[in-house]
Amino acid sequence: MAAAWFELCGYHVSWPLEPSRYDLLAWIGDFARRIQVKTTTVKQGASWTVWLSNTGRTRRTYDPDEIDYFFVIDGDFNYYLIPIAAVGGLTAIQLSAYREYLVQRETVTPSTAGTDRSGPPPR
Repeated sequence: MAAAWFELCGYHVSWPLEPSRYDLLAWIGDFARRIQVKTTTVKQGASWTVWLSNTGRTRRTYDPDEIDYFFVIDGDFNYYLIPIAAVGGLTAIQLSAYREYLVQRETVTPSTAGTDRSGPPPR
């Protein structure tokens, strides 16, 4: 879903050939942005909780040398594009505190798909 969203917004997407800390690359303007995709089905009260660390014996957070953005899909199929600088070092977040990074799925239309943009995708 993340790759499809970027493509529908007019950005090219590619995947790493070898294991990497990011899930996909989105070519935004002349730059490749490293995207880590996270999903959540854990809701606490009115807010979704998403883990921003890898799973395993110990949780390891991501840093700006590894990724540029988290693309988060919550249990209601809302999408968030959160810069690593906004959450760096955190292992988990409540998405209700990051509503400013919610992206609109309805902003993409056939007439705007494929246009070249120089900044990050619209929120």
